Amino acid sequence: MLSYEYILGSTVAQILPKFIYLSFFGLVFGYLFLLAVRKKSFSYYNRIYLYRFGIVFAVSTCFCLLQVYLPFMLWMYLPIAVMLTVFSCLQIGVAAFLYLLFFQCMLQSPQTIVFFGFCLIGLIAVMLFGYLDEEFLFGVPLFVSLAFEAVMLITMNLVTEQRLTFDTFLYTAINIFISFFVITMCLKYLSFHVLHKNRDKYQEINDPEYELLARLKKENPKAYFHAVHTAYFSEKIAKKIGADELLAKAGGYYHKIGKMRGPQNLKNALAIADEHHFPPPLKELLKEYGGKNTVLRSREAAIVVFADAMVSSVTFLFEKDSSATLDYEKIVNVVFQKQMAGGILDYCLLTMEELTVIRKTFVEDTLYYDFLR
Repeated sequence: MLSYEYILGSTVAQILPKFIYLSFFGLVFGYLFLLAVRKKSFSYYNRIYLYRFGIVFAVSTCFCLLQVYLPFMLWMYLPIAVMLTVFSCLQIGVAAFLYLLFFQCMLQSPQTIVFFGFCLIGLIAVMLFGYLDEEFLFGVPLFVSLAFEAVMLITMNLVTEQRLTFDTFLYTAINIFISFFVITMCLKYLSFHVLHKNRDKYQEINDPEYELLARLKKENPKAYFHAVHTAYFSEKIAKKIGADELLAKAGGYYHKIGKMRGPQNLKNALAIADEHHFPPPLKELLKEYGGKNTVLRSREAAIVVFADAMVSSVTFLFEKDSSATLDYEKIVNVVFQKQMAGGILDYCLLTMEELTVIRKTFVEDTLYYDFLR
């Protein structure tokens, strides 16, 4: 921005206040970004692909510089807000969007009504696209955000120009069309190349007859059946709370796959994962499950931990007495108390409501436990 202002002929006295404002704004944004990285709060596995957010942020910055030469009705802040959000998370989307909008206003000094108008456009977009689930159905959010943008653009122009002209509706139509095209292309890319890229691989490795599982069954039948039962509960619970069921099921199958290479540790598990080209989210789950001083972040990793603990507890009790009548609710309470007391859920994305659903599933699925006898 300093270079750009200098080229335009601005004085040091004009540049310095803008530099100070943007520097402090940048510090706030940087802090929120590093906090999200530390707490692994990025959506759609974006933490694994941070460079994508970097590319989106750089492209959005270029948009801001190009928009200096355009009327405000052609500013592309709706697609900018959506892209920044879906390639990071809700709080980073808000911070990055406001930072770039503030950057734009430093360059052009638009009327206050224009600044707040685009604030509303961006915040509505962030709110709508920040809570998409794994199904990634974005039709309604896209329609609502485009309709709101059209209304706001016309309103801003009416306030600033005190009249409506043909150019008003023409510029609005152009903005809406470009926004629709850019957002659709961005979301399609995210859907096919990030969210659903690994579905075929999950289908392959989640097949009980997959070569790795078949070898585990032959070499260590006990570990294989433990994995099968853990995968069953992991998939079932993930479906109920809206988590990634394919990832949870794979985590159930392979959370102790390191045993095939000797001791059950993270190094062995990741070596096998690399050899069989496990999807990056599954490798992240294995790291959360098997790392030292484990602190769980993802819901899927937490589901696997609970399922593993529950299957292990019930199996242990049946090995002592296969005809025993067990109090499953008591077992569930003990398992939950132990996990909660250990602090591994302190930073997990599971809500209390979802924990209640998990607990209820383990208590009610009594018939399945007979397979563990």
